[in-house]
Amino acid sequence: MVLLVKEWAKAHDINNPKTGTFNSYSLSLLVLFHFQTCVPAILPPLKDIYPGNLVDDLKGVRANAERQIAEICAFNIARFSSDKYRKINRSSLAHLFVSFLEKFSGLSLKASELGICPFTGQWEHIRSNTRWLPNNHPLFIEDPFEQPENSARAVSEKNLAKISNAFEMTHFRLTSTNQTRYALLSSLARPFILQFFGESPVRYANYNNGHRRARPQSHKSVNSPLQAQHQSHNAKKENRPNRSMSQQSVQQHQSQPVRQINGQVQQIWRPKSDGSQQPSPANLEAEI
Repeated sequence: MVLLVKEWAKAHDINNPKTGTFNSYSLSLLVLFHFQTCVPAILPPLKDIYPGNLVDDLKGVRANAERQIAEICAFNIARFSSDKYRKINRSSLAHLFVSFLEKFSGLSLKASELGICPFTGQWEHIRSNTRWLPNNHPLFIEDPFEQPENSARAVSEKNLAKISNAFEMTHFRLTSTNQTRYALLSSLARPFILQFFGESPVRYANYNNGHRRARPQSHKSVNSPLQAQHQSHNAKKENRPNRSMSQQSVQQHQSQPVRQINGQVQQIWRPKSDGSQQPSPANLEAEI
C-alpha cells in the first residue's frame, strides 16, 4: 500500500518536500493513519504499542533503552495480534486505496482545523491540542516517534490545494463507470511505469516542459519472445498452402529454442488486455 501511494504521489508530482509537497515519511504516516481509522481497523493507535515518546525515552545507556522499548512493543503487538475478538479487515488493496483517496479528499478544508495524529489514531483539533501550538503550517501530521514534531512541515499553502485536488481527481476517476483502462492506469503511475502494463507512456505537461501530451495508442498486450516466435511461425504458415503438419514437424517446432538477443534469453512478462472490457473500480485489484 505504501509503494502504491508513493508511486501515485510521484505521478501527480506531490512527493517532493523541496517543492513544498509531501516527503515519503508523511505519505507512510498517512497510510498508517488510514489503516488505524478504516472500519474495521487494521492497525491500532501507536500509543497502544508504545505509550511513551520514543525521543524522550531514549536516554541513559542507549542499548538498554532500546532493548526496553523493543520488549514493550513486542509484548503489545503480540497482544493485539492474538485478540480473538478483533474484527479482521478483508478489504482488497484496491478497495483500501480507493477509501484512502476518499478519506483525504477535501484535505485542504480539514487541515485548517484538524491535525492527523497516528499516535492516538484519530483526527485531533489543533486549537485544543496545546502540544501543537502555535501552529504555522498549512498541514499537520504529527511524528509519532518525535512528538510533537510536524512531519508535513514542508507542505506549502499553495501546494496543499494541489495535493487535495490530486486526491479528489483520482478518487473521481476510480469510482466513475465511464473510465478506460488507460485513464485509470495513467492516474496511478508515472508514464514510464505504464510500459510495464503494456501501455504507451503519456507525456504529462509537468514531465516534458509544457509540451502537449502524446496521443494515446491502442492497448496491446506485450508478448514474450517465445509467444512472438509462435505468432511469426503461424503468420508464415498462413501464407503457405493449407496442409496438415506432420508429427515430425510438430516435434521439431516444439524443440526450437527461445529467440536470443545479444546472446541472452529475453523473457519479458506483461499483463494481457483483450480490450473488450473496461475495468470497474471493483476490479482495480487486477490492475494494481
